Amino acid sequence: MAGYALEMLSSALFRSHTIGMLVDTQEVQLGYYDHSCILLSAPFSIDTDETHFLETLYHLRALSLPERGIVSRLKPKDVSPDDRVPPGPKRTTNLYSGAEIDCGSQLLRFGDILYRARSIVGRGTIVLDAAPDDQPKAWLYAAKFSFPPATRHSEASLIWSALRTSKQRPEWSWVGNHLPNLKFWEDVELTGNEDFPQERIKAFLDEHCPDFGYEERVLRILVQDKLEPLTSLREEVQYAQVFCDVLQAHRWLYDHCQILHRDISMNNIMVRKVDGKIFGVLNDLDLASRITKEMSATSKHRTGTRPFMAYELLDPKNVVSHLYRHDLESFFYVILCLCCRYDLDGTGMTAGSAYNEWFTGSAEIVSTLKGWMLISPQPFEPPVRPDFSGFKPILPLIHSLFRKALLQQINSTDLGTPFDPETGNGQVTYEKFLDALKTFDNRNLTVRYPSPSPLPAQPVDESVLEEDQREMRAKTGKWLDEDSYLAGIKPSGKARKSKARKA
Repeated sequence: MAGYALEMLSSALFRSHTIGMLVDTQEVQLGYYDHSCILLSAPFSIDTDETHFLETLYHLRALSLPERGIVSRLKPKDVSPDDRVPPGPKRTTNLYSGAEIDCGSQLLRFGDILYRARSIVGRGTIVLDAAPDDQPKAWLYAAKFSFPPATRHSEASLIWSALRTSKQRPEWSWVGNHLPNLKFWEDVELTGNEDFPQERIKAFLDEHCPDFGYEERVLRILVQDKLEPLTSLREEVQYAQVFCDVLQAHRWLYDHCQILHRDISMNNIMVRKVDGKIFGVLNDLDLASRITKEMSATSKHRTGTRPFMAYELLDPKNVVSHLYRHDLESFFYVILCLCCRYDLDGTGMTAGSAYNEWFTGSAEIVSTLKGWMLISPQPFEPPVRPDFSGFKPILPLIHSLFRKALLQQINSTDLGTPFDPETGNGQVTYEKFLDALKTFDNRNLTVRYPSPSPLPAQPVDESVLEEDQREMRAKTGKWLDEDSYLAGIKPSGKARKSKARKA
């Protein structure tokens, strides 16, 4: 039954939940699966409770589409009766290809599936090729649909705030090239709709299982300009510049928008190509968080992509906040895995590849492996592929930053001396990481943000968040053009607060 639920939540239409029935001879059990929990009924016998069985079948048949978990937001493609049952062997059908969605003033038509998460509990993300209805083969956009916790900051609100902030000063104009370009966003609320059971389930679990922490979710829709994957690059120096670009954009976000990404991975570092120029783009901010006065997790699950997560965050015994240096550690693992597991043609090595256990092991195992790699007294000599030989001297430089920080942390614990967790006693900093990258093959990599603000970042003002939310509500469900980011622009984040102080 769990396999059925996995297929329904991962490979079918947008579903908030699914209901299954397991029949084993005369025994019957019902299962409810959504993106936050799994609930199983007590089994009962058809022999001894036939009436219960028949009533169950009747009520399941009478469920509406929302009660079955289907969120009706798409217009399916028109299919002729002859196409519904194709002759010959059965073939896999892409339910989304040719379907349409109304995005304000723009009608989009979907194409291929670019990415699909396979899990029951989680966001259930799917990313689709999208084209304007009047240009059905122009795949200009990527449309993302997911079911994040309702308490999590909207990815669109963070990107919107960052793009508007980047237009406040001429010296920040470079940032827009390194962030996604939003075109549309919308949240489809499930709470408050009596056909969706999440609100009732939360009330029941909060009363009877208060430690469970059930998370209500929303269907979040986001459309942005289409980007290319990191592995689309074909020159080693291009990779170096893209890493340099994204490192700078990441720190600028932290300094001036009080946004910490928290999910640095190979899939989230992408490429924008404009007039022959290549820009690294920091993509996918749906796990990002604002730096507030009282930082707390916005989901009960650890955030990040396991092979690239900082070793401290992987250890379930550690109760640590996600810090800026943890994202730097993730950057290191991305560069390391790229250089040791890929060739320049974008081909990834699989069998026998370096660091395979990072992709297959449990969180505890991966944490231990990474911790040992950082603290090992042996010289750090990763198996860099020949195509990425230019990174060979850089990787030990970056590795040494984290090794020194870990040694300082151990010594601090043993001796009872102070330890600065933000920078590992000054060992892991943006400046040192950037300096290591700039040594790449004696090339002059472009640096636009050489002087960051001191750590830790100042928390974002609550009034800023409220104003951002007002602007977001005004734009939700509307198709955006380039001028949308300039209309009525006001200082936000740190720039907004400094202006208020001068007044």
